[in-house]
Amino acid sequence: MKLQLSLSCMTALGLSLLCSSCIRGLRVEMRQPVDRLAAVGSNAFEEASSKAVKAPWTDGNHVKILVNGDEIFPSMLGDIKSAQKSITFETYLFIKGEMASQFVSAFCERARAGVKVHVILDSVGALNMGDSNYQQMVKAGVDVRLYHPLNLRNLLRFNVRDHRKIMVVDGRIGYTGGCGVADFWMGDAQSPAHWRETHYRLTGPVVAQLQRNFNQNWVKCGGEKLSGNHFYPDLKRTGTMKAQAYNASPIEKNYAIPYIYRQAIASARKNIIIKNSYIFFDRAMMKAVIDARKRGVHVEIIFAWEHTDAWPLRHLSIYQYHKLLKAGVHIYEYRPSMIHCKVMVIDDLLCIIGSANIDPRSLYINDESNVNILDHNFAKKQLDIITKDKLSSQRVLKPPFFWNPVTIPSRAAVTVISPQL
Repeated sequence: MKLQLSLSCMTALGLSLLCSSCIRGLRVEMRQPVDRLAAVGSNAFEEASSKAVKAPWTDGNHVKILVNGDEIFPSMLGDIKSAQKSITFETYLFIKGEMASQFVSAFCERARAGVKVHVILDSVGALNMGDSNYQQMVKAGVDVRLYHPLNLRNLLRFNVRDHRKIMVVDGRIGYTGGCGVADFWMGDAQSPAHWRETHYRLTGPVVAQLQRNFNQNWVKCGGEKLSGNHFYPDLKRTGTMKAQAYNASPIEKNYAIPYIYRQAIASARKNIIIKNSYIFFDRAMMKAVIDARKRGVHVEIIFAWEHTDAWPLRHLSIYQYHKLLKAGVHIYEYRPSMIHCKVMVIDDLLCIIGSANIDPRSLYINDESNVNILDHNFAKKQLDIITKDKLSSQRVLKPPFFWNPVTIPSRAAVTVISPQL
């Protein structure tokens, strides 16, 4: 069901939600003190990050970087088609088209073959999935659950969306990142019609954490708790990376995303590199970035440019350029197409990947799922990709324009009308 709100109602509701998110952020920060002495790479940081996300570090993992749809979709579909026991899949956006048809066909074929297939789709993100796609999955035996469908008795809960992107095959292969299921993720970011994205394929003990993260929302959606070897087999080492996978669910007072972001930034000693599709720093996050610059930490941020599906958030980002540039932050805008990546690299060692943006929705409203990785080689590969993206970006040396009170309505509406992809 599509909600139709007048501009005045949308603006008023947006202002209310944005203000409440900012107030909540300040309160959350007070309850989440970071360890400023815990440098990335130290045992103290591993302890601090585990406290922040409430998940232990696991060793012996391997993570493969998949760039754009040409790499992402063949890998995911190939693993789905090879599933022998179980598939768990959770995403926000699922839009009818070529890619949706391929995923539906793969899910249905495996379900008919006796594989246990469990799918969580956000009820807003799946509005345009197509009735035939839904019916095909149900008929084939795919267990499909919709997250937070419209309930007039609890409209505030409807505002909380499932923004996570998790897939686990046979309990052994995991996926996370920013990619949903829609045709604009296809291709290689060769034009504005093809989005720039990064997704990740994980193996090793961390996959069990991803599965547990899926399990949390599966139960919330009315499913029975998943257990047994089909979903939790014994996992052996597949690499040398340390990793931890974790969820955030602000409606349940789990604010892991802003906590780990602030802890990671406070723990930086050399550099902070951020590439994210939707960025609007609340007061706590902005203070963390400015404090890092005062310590002499080099900070680079790649923002979306004109190719964005969230123009109010684009304006919000621009309003913060002045403060960031004054502090010495290097700002870039990715030009070729919509950039939808979500990655942070700290001190050439720590990488934070997953579904979370850096805006009030991801920090304080939506359900999110991220993975932290400690590995120099993985960080180098991520930085090499970021360097390539910077070649297709324009560096911003001065803000296009300053804060303007006339634009309050567009800024206030951001938490309502900006997409949650």
